[in-house]
Amino acid sequence: MTYNRTFSNFLLMTKGRSTLTNVLAGVAYLIGQCESMARLSGKVAIITGSSGGIGRTTAMIFAKEGADVVIHYRSKESDARELVEKITAIGRKALLARVDFDDVSHAPDEVQKMIDLSIKEFNRVDVLVNLAGYPALGEWNKRLFEVTTDDFFKPINVDLFGSFLCARAVAPHMIRQEKGVIVNVSSTPALAGHDKGFAFTVAKAAIIGLTKALAFELAPFVRVNTIALGNVETSWTRELSGEELAVARNENLIKRFGSQEEIGKALVFLCSDDSSFVNGQTIVLDGGTILH
Repeated sequence: MTYNRTFSNFLLMTKGRSTLTNVLAGVAYLIGQCESMARLSGKVAIITGSSGGIGRTTAMIFAKEGADVVIHYRSKESDARELVEKITAIGRKALLARVDFDDVSHAPDEVQKMIDLSIKEFNRVDVLVNLAGYPALGEWNKRLFEVTTDDFFKPINVDLFGSFLCARAVAPHMIRQEKGVIVNVSSTPALAGHDKGFAFTVAKAAIIGLTKALAFELAPFVRVNTIALGNVETSWTRELSGEELAVARNENLIKRFGSQEEIGKALVFLCSDDSSFVNGQTIVLDGGTILH
């Protein structure tokens, strides 16, 4: 019915015009219709950890869904700039912001600058997705008595403290707008436990608590949810041996890794009005891992 109505409107609009004029008008009209159907049309999204991996893929998906995007990076500036160019090439706006969440003495000021830059450019922030995370491979196999203080606080600083800082800085603007969405990122070990990744598991479990606290604190205007990820194919999979890959792939019921695109599409749902009644929840994207 929607497409029939759209076509009827187009016919009425082009009645009496020349063929070339009709074609040009039709293209412009249909482009406008596509933009209006994009689920994030008109929204501004800050995506941390978006210079690579899931964050990079999500940023492109968000842009294709109509959002203007703030690209955060820590060290991969050239990759982040390349992403900005790709987003602007498809007609969306993109900004670049650097924050080192592991530098706890400077991170609060850097986060505030990122939010201020976003507000100055776009006059609003509708979505915050906290995808920045500390790569835990180096500490993954360490047992409790091998975990150093530094090992323990790295994921706490980047994953947990970073998510807190960004939420705290963006919340006043979302409350002023009387609308906003924040999505934090956890992992299946936070829900089911794991015999490895001690510090990682602790940080990701704390993020679920952070989400619930934020949901209470920022209601009714700001929705806050968590996604808990299973094994997703990213750069970390290239660091695994053949045997480790097989084990990781078979941890879930679907017997494969999740794709970055699948995560990005799920995030579109959580950040769009399609999920307007979802709040304070942990959405598990793991192919059925925690059912084992």
